[in-house]
Amino acid sequence: MQYQVRVDDGESSVVVESFSELGQAVDCYVLQILALTQADVDIQLVQLIGEDDECVPITSHTFV
Repeated sequence: MQYQVRVDDGESSVVVESFSELGQAVDCYVLQILALTQADVDIQLVQLIGEDDECVPITSHTFV
């Protein structure tokens, strides 16, 4: 399975990194939350399920 950590600031969505192991993806997700320095940002951890970036959200946090 593939997992991605994504950051969306409302103007653009960026894939921080892709992982094949959930534990590594969770580590990256938490580090992104701890390193956050701006408001109005959504950080997502998703599992890729198919072609064309189809995904299932695992968790997300929105900071305002």
